[in-house]
Amino acid sequence: MSTSAEQVQRMLVEVPYLMTNPGIGVDEAAEAFGITPAQLGRDLQALWMCGLPGQGGGDLIEIDMDAVEDSGVIRLGNADYLSRPMRFTPDEATSLVVALEAVAELATGELSEAATRARRTLEDLVAGAPADRVELRLSTGDDAVRAGLRRAIRTGSRVRLVYDNASRGRTTRPLVDPAVIETRGGIAYLHAWSSGRETDGDAPGGTGGARPGWRTYRLDRITGVEETGEPAADHGEAPVQRPWFDDAQQTVTLDLAAPARWIVEYCPTTSVTELADGAVRVVLPVGDPGWVSGLLLRLGDRVLAVEPAAAAEGARERALAGLELNRELFGESAYSG
Repeated sequence: MSTSAEQVQRMLVEVPYLMTNPGIGVDEAAEAFGITPAQLGRDLQALWMCGLPGQGGGDLIEIDMDAVEDSGVIRLGNADYLSRPMRFTPDEATSLVVALEAVAELATGELSEAATRARRTLEDLVAGAPADRVELRLSTGDDAVRAGLRRAIRTGSRVRLVYDNASRGRTTRPLVDPAVIETRGGIAYLHAWSSGRETDGDAPGGTGGARPGWRTYRLDRITGVEETGEPAADHGEAPVQRPWFDDAQQTVTLDLAAPARWIVEYCPTTSVTELADGAVRVVLPVGDPGWVSGLLLRLGDRVLAVEPAAAAEGARERALAGLELNRELFGESAYSG
């Protein structure tokens, strides 16, 4: 008995063979593929239910099963789209090689190893498919950081990250149990269980303040991975392969002037409404209030309205703190109002 994967591979070759050898006997065809007549009969039964999308009349592969059973003769038709064995073109193979390289680079454990094996097999089978024909750009962070994280995941070790949190404007050092690396939208992320113990900047030791739980860290914002010598604890399955919206705890609605319409293309939205004079109303999922504050500060007076109003408090506080600091540094004369 063969596996389903082996059967599919074999049937993709059987169809063009039977198309070019109409009326061939079951025994002869089975011998050509090194299988028993009974196995070939099962392949034909499966092929009889295959075809083009629609699965209606004229879509399915036609096989005279009465001739197969009564006379041991195979007549197959309506499968001109499989008139020759499937082969990758060099461009198709190159695309797959590059995709497999990305998986091997970013994934961990068995998935990374399987992607590496598949890439090597494809390169050996398809001539003219060098991976350097295509340039791959992913936000994957530093090589040493990725290597350190993969090693920690493989050995089940606890590490301390040096993480540049863009939404909060500071560098932290969370103590985490790394679980898995995944890619979304060309950006690599680490899923890790945070102990809630972290420090600001380069201060040693750990402090409390954050709840323990699963966190997601962008790899290109991790600038260091420090081994602790402690084993990672078992926290269950990491929340991988979730839709981006699942990360959102709430939403914020922004009315944006025309020059800020780029937000629609740059950020995930749940709804977009056109307003007068090229303005737009967007509803954004929010996982971190600090991200909203940073976005509002970046957009400035291009933000016409914020709902709920409390969502703007963080940006207002940060702006006032910045103004106060500048007054201390440069004096009141630096401001005209």
